[in-house]
Order: sequence, then C-alpha cells, then structure tokens
Amino acid sequence: MNEEGQLILKRILEAESPPQHASLFWTASSSDQEIFKKLRDGYKACMDEPRLRSLGSKPLIDLLKVLDKSYREESLTGAVRFLTTIGASSPITLGVGPDDKDPDTNVIGLSPPYSFGLPSKQYYNNTELVDSYQETIGTVLEALLKEAGHDSRGTDPDFLASFRVTGSVDTLDKNIVADMVRFEAAMAFAGPDPEVLEDITKTYNPRTLDEAEAYNPTISIKSIIKSLAPGAKPDKIIVASPDYLRALAKIIKAQKHEVIRTYLVWKAVEAYASAIEGDSVAALRRFNNKLRGKEPDSKPERWRTCVGMVDGDLPWILSRFFIERAFSKEAKDLGDSIIHDIKTQFIVKLKQSGWMTPSVRKLAISKVKQIRQKIGYPTASPDVTSARAIADYYANVSVHSDSFFANHLSATRDEVSRSWAEFFHPVDRETWLMSAPTVNAYYNPPGNEIVFPAGIMQSPLFHGPDVPTYLSYGAFGAVAGHELSHAFDSTGSNYDQTGNYSDWWDESTVHAFRNKTACFVDQYANYTIPSAKGPVHINGRLTLGENIADAGGLSAAFQSWRAHEERNGPDASLPGLQDFSKEQVFFLAYGLTWCGKSRQEEALRRVYTDPHSPPNWRIMGTTANSKEFREAFNCPVKEPTCELW
Repeated sequence: MNEEGQLILKRILEAESPPQHASLFWTASSSDQEIFKKLRDGYKACMDEPRLRSLGSKPLIDLLKVLDKSYREESLTGAVRFLTTIGASSPITLGVGPDDKDPDTNVIGLSPPYSFGLPSKQYYNNTELVDSYQETIGTVLEALLKEAGHDSRGTDPDFLASFRVTGSVDTLDKNIVADMVRFEAAMAFAGPDPEVLEDITKTYNPRTLDEAEAYNPTISIKSIIKSLAPGAKPDKIIVASPDYLRALAKIIKAQKHEVIRTYLVWKAVEAYASAIEGDSVAALRRFNNKLRGKEPDSKPERWRTCVGMVDGDLPWILSRFFIERAFSKEAKDLGDSIIHDIKTQFIVKLKQSGWMTPSVRKLAISKVKQIRQKIGYPTASPDVTSARAIADYYANVSVHSDSFFANHLSATRDEVSRSWAEFFHPVDRETWLMSAPTVNAYYNPPGNEIVFPAGIMQSPLFHGPDVPTYLSYGAFGAVAGHELSHAFDSTGSNYDQTGNYSDWWDESTVHAFRNKTACFVDQYANYTIPSAKGPVHINGRLTLGENIADAGGLSAAFQSWRAHEERNGPDASLPGLQDFSKEQVFFLAYGLTWCGKSRQEEALRRVYTDPHSPPNWRIMGTTANSKEFREAFNCPVKEPTCELW
C-alpha cells in the first residue's frame, strides 16, 4: 500500500498540470493552478540534485549562524526558542494542544524530547555504538568547520568556535564532542521511560508558569512563550515530567558552555541534514543506516525522498490531488458503513462485559455512540475540496523551484507558527493530524474521534463492493476496530465521552480492568526478538494499549462481518481459496495486514521505542487472543490466552 501510494503521488507531482477533477468531490478552480505550481516547485527544488550538490552545506551553515548567534546573545533560552521555531529538538519540548481536562481549550505543554539523539536510552549503554556515534558527530562537525572556515576567519570569527581547537579555524576539538555525547546521554537517562510518557495519569501535571520555570531556571519558559505566542498569559502549563526538569537543571549547571553550545548546533544539523546534499553530512546518513541495519551508503531513490518531503511540507495540497486520483464517494460510504457496524458490535461487547459495573457500562456505551468518525479527508481546517481554502492556508509558505532548503524551512516555520497561534483560540475539532495520503489511522482521546485517511482505504486493506466483504472486514475492519478499541485501552479509558480526562470509572471497574490487562502485559513480555547480544523481550507495558486494541478490534471486526452477512446474505468464495472457509479467509486478510519482515537492528529500535508490538507478534499474539480464530482453524484450545472484550 505504501508503495502504490508513493507511485500515485509521484505521478501527481511529475504531471504537467493538476488532475482534471472528474470526481464527485468538487469542480476545478483557478486556484488549483496556483497550489499545483507551489506543489510542483517544491518537488522540483528537491529533485534538483546538481544544484543541491553545488550549494553543499551553505544553507545549513547559514542556519547554524543564526542559532549560534542566538546562543551567544541570549544563552540557552534564545537557542531553545530558535530550535523550537525551526522544528528541531532541544533539551525541552514546548507546544500547544488540547487540555486533557478541558478538551475544547488549548493549553501549553512542556515535556522532554521524544528522542535525545540515539533512539532510546538503552543505546547509550552500548559502548561500541556510542563510540561510532561520537565519531560520526566529529566527522560531520569537522566537515562543516572546514566548509565554513573562510567565514569564521572573516566576518564572524566566533562562529562555531565552541568545538574548534583554540587558535584554529577548522580543527575539531574531539574532547568537546566526547563531552557533548556524555551530556546527551545524561539527559536521556534523566528522561522518563516511553511507557511513562504514554501514561496520562503520570504526565498531566498542571503548574503555573512560575512553578514550571522554577523546576529548571537555566531555561526561561516565560521568555520563550512570550516570543512564540506574544500576548499569551497562560494561567497554567502542563508539565509532563517535573523530575526530568529538576534533573536537567543540575545537568546543565554542571556542563561547560562550549559543550551545550555544541549540542545545540548538533540538534539543528540532525534536523536539517536531509535538506542538503553534500559530503559534510554523509557520515550521519551512514550512521543512521547502520542503526537500521542497512548498507552504509544506501539511499532511497531521490523521488521517494522528495515525495516524502513534499507530503511533510505541503500535505494538504497533495491531499487534494491524491483523493481525486485514489478515492471515491463509494469508498467513503463503504468505510462509513463498516465503521458503523464496528461501533454497533462494540456496544454489544460492552453490554456483555461482566467486569464493568452497570453505571460505567452505561457511560461506555454513550462514549461509543458519541465517537466521531472522520473518513478520507478533511472538509475544514483546511477544506481540501476547496483550492482557495488550501491556497489561503499556505499563503505564508514561500516555495521556489531553486531553493529546496529555504522551502522546507519556510514550511516548517509556518507550521510551528500556526500551532502556537492556536493557543488564542478554542480547540478546532475539524483539524486532522494526518494527511489524506497517509497509510495509517488514529484515535484521538480528547476529541473522542477515530480518523481514517484515504491512504489507508486502499487495496489490499480496503476493497470495493464487488469484493467479498470478509476481506474488507478482516483487514480494514480490524483496523477500524483497533482504533475504536483505543477509546477503552490503558490510555483511552481515562477519557470520558466528551474527551475529558476524568475518573469516570469506579474503583471496582478499574480493579477488574487492571487484573484483565495484566494478562496482556505478561503475554507480550514473554515474546522476544533476536539481537546480536541475544533475545530481547518486548516491553509488555509500553505495548499494552496497542495489544488491547488489536485484540478488541479483531473481535469486533469479526462479529461485524458476521452481522453484515446475516443482513445481506453470504459472500461468494474466492477462486483458488476453496480449501479455506470464509472465516479462515477473514483471518488471512487480517494477517496480511501486518505481514512483514524487519532487519534485526530496526526491530530492536522499535522494541525500545514503538508502542506497537513487532509485526509477527502482533499477528501471533492477537490471534492467540481470538476465540473466533481458534474456532475457525479448529485449534485444540478454544479459549483465548487473554481477553478483555
């Protein structure tokens, strides 16, 4: 699906004119030419490798000059603010989003970065890998020093001075780089584990601005907010980890300015290395390939990189043309129908759940009924059926066919600026968190909504009305059920029918839920993946929410298909699969959804960072928890290993 989706986007981007809009979604508009040109110019700029190579690292070096100046003039606070405006990581993450306890109001959140450099804190215990990482940083920074050497000698002799040998223009101080990696590791170990960051009961900590800043006086939160949201006077800020901020203050105070300054430069390099072509950042690409088990010098075809960059920078323009090419009203209607069936069957499951008290069960049923389903594409914020609305949405994004780096920077800054402006407005419940071509789906707890972009509603996951429905219910239906089940997993269960984080479950129901879900934790914690140093166990707590959703979603999808067949009559068998029952083909369709193979290094990275179980264990674990699967394949033991719904 990803491959076919990318090819569709490639054809759109390489066409000489926008699609002719023969679909039922809209009619052509003069603004289509305007937004299509912006889209094409962005793609052309990315594809112009000769120009990118001729520019080398200059665009990145120019960006680093601004960052370095921010640090020298305003210390750490100024640099963190600048990194935030360009979408780069720093020791803290500040952003705007719905208040979990007041989901129609936007609030500012303060948290640790999701990643500090290496994928997770466990990687910093691997001496060989850390040495390679340190060498990579040194190689890249020294290459940038040499390329920037003439400017350092002239107009700004202090530029990049933090990691130069004293008295030299372009010689790297390797001791500073070593100290920088230790600084980064210290922050990583001070940060909470990913399963803690997934737990709203631990991360929802309202504080006043004064209280938040007192945790870590080395960075002025007030100053950053004043700059990013002028005029904002928040009465509270949500602090994900006060303990991390306290530890961070000690780590920063114990560190030399040169080390901190070098770390900040490296964060910008990491964020924008993909926007330049040159030998200076080649070592970083090789190291990242090594982390994922790829050949060191392997690179995707350039068009794939550029499709991804354009989808990231101008997602709603690309969405408009994607759904015209790859989506239909019939697909939208069928998707709505399947999801309606899933909701109906999930209510049946709730009614049959003996572990919920009657009062909680009644509220849970109300929550399912109030779940909003969004299918295919947004019709507001922005409305992708309106070329004018999209043109207005991207009016402040500057795109030219000869300036790829500047295009990417402009789009990123615009998105950051837009998100901070949301602080002054109520939460816009029309907003989508994924573009239409995205092959994924999500449940949004504060919005109590399930969202299915057009990209995931494609073959072989989603089929039209001419194909037996057990295929669509087994694949897309299980995904729909999965997302709906998130409303009652270890995270979603904390939110009521209005999307408000509250204690709406009584003590008896909470106790029963914990007892039942402990089975899932133990089950998946016994699964392992191979690594160079022996088997590594899956984190049963990190993956709990997804494993619950997989089990509940598959069961709801199966019962929905059965109900559909009772209403509409049996589906035909598929030629060549006569030896399988329809029930078995339903589960084959489900298995194909997650069928895949990862390199050992990539699988290890996901085990440490991804709340989803590895694909093979998603299939094996979920079917082990399915009574319907066991019956369909006549397994000796019919009872599921673990069961919630």
